[in-house]
Amino acid sequence: MTIERHSRARKIELGQELLGRRKVYLDTRYWIILRETAAARRTDAASRKLLHFLRRGVNAGRLICPISADLFMELTKQANTPTRRQATARLIDELSLGVTSMDPQTLLATEAHRFLSAALHGEEAVHPMQELIWTKVAYALGDMYPKLDGAPPEDQLELQKRVFDHLWETPLSDLVAGMDDGTELRRDYTELTRDTNARNQEHRDELRSYENAYDVELRGAVEVVGEIAADIIAEMEARTTGSRPDPSPEQRAASVNMCRNLVYHAMRRPENRSAMRTLHVKASIHATMRWDKERRFKANDWHDFGHATFALTYCDAFLTEGPLRHLVTSRGSGLEDINGCRVASSADDALAIVRKILEDG
Repeated sequence: MTIERHSRARKIELGQELLGRRKVYLDTRYWIILRETAAARRTDAASRKLLHFLRRGVNAGRLICPISADLFMELTKQANTPTRRQATARLIDELSLGVTSMDPQTLLATEAHRFLSAALHGEEAVHPMQELIWTKVAYALGDMYPKLDGAPPEDQLELQKRVFDHLWETPLSDLVAGMDDGTELRRDYTELTRDTNARNQEHRDELRSYENAYDVELRGAVEVVGEIAADIIAEMEARTTGSRPDPSPEQRAASVNMCRNLVYHAMRRPENRSAMRTLHVKASIHATMRWDKERRFKANDWHDFGHATFALTYCDAFLTEGPLRHLVTSRGSGLEDINGCRVASSADDALAIVRKILEDG
C-alpha cells in the first residue's frame, strides 16, 4: 500500500457512493444567489424555491452540488467575513457534502489514462469515469502528502494516511476560514489574457471556419496532453517489465511527439471525444471564442470556462450566467449532449431543471 493507492481507493469509494445522485453544478454567481437567499437578503420566489428543492434533493440522496478547483479559487476572492466567504462555504458544505471534482490537470490525466487503458485492455477492465473523478474539498487543487525526512517508510505512510483521512473529512468552511484574503491561491490571468487576445488578433484572418478554429485549439491542447500520455505509457511499461525506462532527451521527445499525434488523430474521430471529453469541450469553447472574431477574452473567462468544461463533461445541470450559457449552447455544438447536461441562466429555468431532475429520479 502506498499513499497514492490509499487516495485512489478513497476516491473510487466516494465515486461509487455518488452514482445514485444527479450532479447539479453551480457557478460562483449561483452560489452567491443562494447564499443571499438562505440569509433572506434575496426573496424572489424562484430563488427561494430553487434553494428549497436543492436542499430537498441533497437530503433525499437524489442529487448533489459538487464544486471544482475554479470554484474553490473564486471563493477565496470573497471577503473573509461571516456573511460572505464563510456563509458561502457553509452553504457549499451543505449542498456539496464536501465533494469536488479532481483538479483539472489530474482530471485530464485520468481521462488519458483511462482512454489508453481501455484501448489496451478493454472497457470492462477499467472503472467508469464517474467512479474516478470525485474527491473531497481539501484536495480541490490536488493531492498533498506530508513527508518526514529520515522516517521509516511504514511510519511515513501511517502519518500520510492519518493526515489524508483527517483532511478528507474537513469541511470547506473550516479550510477557508483561516486563509485571510486567499491571495496565495489565486492566479493572475492578466498577462495570459493579453497575450491570448494579441495572438488571436494576429491570426484572425487565417481562420476559415469554426471547424478550422476547433482544429487549431485541439492542436494546442494536445501539446499538453502529449506530455501526460507519454508519462502514462512509460508508467504502464514499468509495470509490465518491472523496470522504469530512462530515456534520452531524444527518445523522450520522440515519445511525446508520438503521443501528441496519437491523441490528435484519435480526437479527430467523433466517437473518441466522449472518452477525452475534457479536451474536446475545452477546445470547443475556445474555438467558439476565436471564431467570434470581435470577441475578446477577459481575465475571468478562464474560471468561467473551467466551470463550463467540468459541468458539461460530468454533471447533469449547469447553473450559470446568461453570456456563458449562450456561448456553450450556441452553434449547435452538441456540448449539452456529451453528458446530457442542461444549462440554465435564469432562476426560473434553473428551478425547472432541478424540479425535473427530482421528478425523473
